[in-house]
Amino acid sequence: MILEEAGIDAIHVSAGVYATGYTILPPSAVPHGWIVDFAEEVKKVVSIPVITVGRINDPLVAEAALAAGKADLVAMGRASLADPWLPSKTAAGKFDEIIPCVGCVQGCVGRIFVQQPVCCLVNPRLGREREYEIKPADEVKKVFIAGGGCAGMEAAIVARERGHDVHLFEKTHKLGGQYYLGAIPPGKGEINQFLNWQKNKMNKLGVKVHLNQPLTEEIVDREKPDVIIIATGGKPIMPDIPGIDKPIVATAHDVLEEKVETGSKVIIVGGGLIGSETANYLAHHGKTVTIVEQLHDIALDEEAYVRHFLLKDLKEFNVEVHVNSKVVEITDRGVIAEKDGEKITLDGFDKVVIAVGVEPVNELAEKLKDKAPEVIVVGDAKEARKALEAVQEGYEAGLKV
Repeated sequence: MILEEAGIDAIHVSAGVYATGYTILPPSAVPHGWIVDFAEEVKKVVSIPVITVGRINDPLVAEAALAAGKADLVAMGRASLADPWLPSKTAAGKFDEIIPCVGCVQGCVGRIFVQQPVCCLVNPRLGREREYEIKPADEVKKVFIAGGGCAGMEAAIVARERGHDVHLFEKTHKLGGQYYLGAIPPGKGEINQFLNWQKNKMNKLGVKVHLNQPLTEEIVDREKPDVIIIATGGKPIMPDIPGIDKPIVATAHDVLEEKVETGSKVIIVGGGLIGSETANYLAHHGKTVTIVEQLHDIALDEEAYVRHFLLKDLKEFNVEVHVNSKVVEITDRGVIAEKDGEKITLDGFDKVVIAVGVEPVNELAEKLKDKAPEVIVVGDAKEARKALEAVQEGYEAGLKV
């Protein structure tokens, strides 16, 4: 064979097969082991080891490829960034302890594309192993955490691993916060695996979780915690637009949680990450969707790698987009927008969905600032950003206490 004669010892069958014309999905929606069959074909014509790759973040998927004889080795790049101890945990049978790569590409591929150092949403220690080392606390403290989103849970995990007595208060009946909502749009479901890992980890560590119970001044006055971590997240921004209080109006958060019925024709005010992904969600459910965005383009706050596939999806589902258009009024059947100094009327809609961003929910910080020796604000409660920053700040808070 030519390859052997050239002194090549192994072949790595990788994502270069994108060029074959196969349908490409957002990273978290790419089927697991989707390149394995290509590796199998290569194995048929060479006698040197063949390495396969391609969205393999589960050791059982890797083992299945090897057991089926489709490859000789499996490369698990992003999965190893998410959890460098994946091989040893697998060997020990501790599958539920493996921190799962969720295919978000926020810290790895997304940062490489903009020439920034690699990090990881689900593994804040990546690249900071020494400074982020978890060490036992010198003094055991009572730590109260307000908010059960990804930031609050990460803070709870790290604080508890350091030996503190940790109580997490969540005002709703479930954990996950806005991160949970982010898993609802098409191709995003797998990101919920990280929430499952966080919940399992908290349970194993003995974090005391109080659901349907917001942290209040009365609880703090009674229990006197040493540290309070505010991780109450954010809420949808409701812009000051005439008609914003009309029954036709809903938020993207309410739509994704299926708290409202949208009807068949929906207009979305705001074409950022939230608005664009909500539009994709509705379009996949057979709705006729229009986006109105005041900037020159949509989904500009999405990772470039993911944005390409999101825009492709919106185009395929015939989502109508109006850019450079500012909504100046909401009517009973749609909106009036202003573009290039002219007003345009978009009428005949069943629901107007507001998706212009998120603002912090941090009233507790002011109320509780003098009720504990230390009060720390993290995640969207501090500043509305992405899960990458929220998890990192939660981790740092757990180290700080």
